[in-house]
Amino acid sequence: MTFGTAREEPAGRLTPGLLFLRPIPPALSHEAPVTPSRPWLTAPLTPRFALGSTLTLFAGHLALWLHALAKRQESFGALLLHWDGGHYVSIARDGYSGDLWVFYPAWPMLLRGGSFVLRFVDVPVVGCFLSTGLFLVFCVGCALAARTALPEGLAPRTRLGWLVFLLGPASYVFHSVHTESLFLLLSFGAFFFASRKRPVLAGLCAAACCLTRNQGVFVGVSAALLAFTVEPQRRLRAAFVTGGLALGGVGGFLLFQHLASGSAFTFLGAQRAWAHVDSPLGALQTLVFGNEWQSTDAQNVLRYVAWWLFLGGSAWLTRRTPALGLYALLCFLVQLPQGELVNTFRFAAPVFPLFFFAGDEASRRPKGLAGAALLVLLAINLDTARRYAHALWAY
Repeated sequence: MTFGTAREEPAGRLTPGLLFLRPIPPALSHEAPVTPSRPWLTAPLTPRFALGSTLTLFAGHLALWLHALAKRQESFGALLLHWDGGHYVSIARDGYSGDLWVFYPAWPMLLRGGSFVLRFVDVPVVGCFLSTGLFLVFCVGCALAARTALPEGLAPRTRLGWLVFLLGPASYVFHSVHTESLFLLLSFGAFFFASRKRPVLAGLCAAACCLTRNQGVFVGVSAALLAFTVEPQRRLRAAFVTGGLALGGVGGFLLFQHLASGSAFTFLGAQRAWAHVDSPLGALQTLVFGNEWQSTDAQNVLRYVAWWLFLGGSAWLTRRTPALGLYALLCFLVQLPQGELVNTFRFAAPVFPLFFFAGDEASRRPKGLAGAALLVLLAINLDTARRYAHALWAY
């Protein structure tokens, strides 16, 4: 018996007898395709995670506050009046007077507008709702922006980057009657639009920042620098448009002071009760507890250590994204003329690029180190929220 020669099959084709060797396509398999998993903390940030983690932390703060209210026999509205929250509510209700001229007008005016619409709700509660709502908008905006190509530090690339920011020491201010949520959203808008080559929108957001907090000037300068660095053509035009509109915000604040009080610099006189140094040496003495009003109790030492950590992180960020690093540096260095660092937690709260950058960098380190850092942040965060509820120093 003779046998014919074997017939060669075309490349990429299998004979029926060898079909059992062909791998089964995922669509035909009874098992779901295996995709590589990422560690929980280093996974990309999503709007769902941002909102879920935020609401969880805020619920924890609320539980602490309710416990404090039960002990102090105080109403929730009265709790929201602690520290500067009470000043903003006073301005919204009765207008400016005396030392209240030191506060910028954007947030009290927004608070007054919200109270006019919701007349049946107490002004402090309206402020709580507004602050929380603005922060939730910021949450979603950051998570969506993280999917695009942005300068490092402008949006968190990982869940850890978001959590480090969210667990910042004074994040309770994002749902109390304070300016931080409004300023946070506006400053993010200024930097985002500057990075997307939209100098007019960036400048308008920066101008609004200048009507909200004194750090708004730093937003204007840094947004103009960012607009200059990302624009390959017409760099000077982008920087001047952004910076010029931000400067208009400063002029708007001075005009408001002039029209409402008779002097463009009434806010300077209103600061007479605040501690300030009177020389460059006094500013440097702040670094070694050299001013007579500085205290070395545990809370002040904690803020002193945090200030140095924040300053070092800001310098590191400057090497990656100079404009955002400059903004962070200025926000911390401006405390030196006060002659003390007791406001470090609150000054740091809206400096989101620093926290995003630090968290994303930590995601590249061993998981144990990142987890320990989160636990430390959580402990400080909850203690600060508790201290606020008991009217103890929480800035």
